[in-house]
Amino acid sequence: MHLDDDLAKNSIISIIGPLTLQNEFLSYVITKEIGSGCRMFDRDLNTFSPAEDGATCAESGKNLILIDTELQSFEEILKSIATNGNISQCIIALFNLNENAGVERKALARNVRGFFYKDDHFEVFIKGIRAILYGEIWVSRKTLLRCVFESFNEKQIAIEEKTSLTSREIEILTLVSMGSTNDEISSRMCISTNTVKTHLYNIFKKINVENRLQAALWAAANL
Repeated sequence: MHLDDDLAKNSIISIIGPLTLQNEFLSYVITKEIGSGCRMFDRDLNTFSPAEDGATCAESGKNLILIDTELQSFEEILKSIATNGNISQCIIALFNLNENAGVERKALARNVRGFFYKDDHFEVFIKGIRAILYGEIWVSRKTLLRCVFESFNEKQIAIEEKTSLTSREIEILTLVSMGSTNDEISSRMCISTNTVKTHLYNIFKKINVENRLQAALWAAANL
C-alpha cells in the first residue's frame, strides 16, 4: 500500500551513507513500496544540501533524510544536524543503530524523528518511514518511556543539588503544586500531617518562599 498520492509524489527521501548493497536495496524498496523518490548520497553530512543535490520537494510534501550511522560517529552526526542549516529543517531519521546504544534521548532533543536498528527487517523500515512522513515519531514506547524517565531523573538530581531539596521534599512540593491539602499528602505518602507540616516548613525555607501559593508558583517554574 502506497502513501497518499500527493504526499508520496511531493516527498523526497534521501539516504546519506556509503553506497553499500544494503543501502542500494533499501533505496529500491522505499521507491517501490512508498512511492516517493529515493536518492542515495555518499556525502559528508556537514556539507550535504538537499537543494543543491536536487532533493527538493513541494510545500505539500516532506523531505526525509535517512542517516546511516554504521560508519559515522553518533556525536558527529548530532553536531552536523545542529550546525548544517541545510538539513535542520528536514525530517531526520537514523538507521543501522545498535539496539542498546542509548542514543535516542539525545537524538530526540536534536529533532530526530525516527530510529531503525541493525536487526530491523525491511518491512519495519517501510512501516516506520510511512509513519514518519505522516508526522509521527518512530520510536518504541519502551524507549520513549526510558528517555522520559532519564530526563526526569537528571532534572530531579539538578534540583536537589541546586536547592538541597530531598527527593521526598520534591514529591511533596509537586503535590502542593497540584493543589493537594496536608491531609491528602499525608494519606498519599503514609505520613502524619505533622510530618507533612515539618517537610513544608523545610521546603519553604530552602526555596525561600512564605506560603503554599508561592511554593506552587516556584514548583511550576522549576519542576
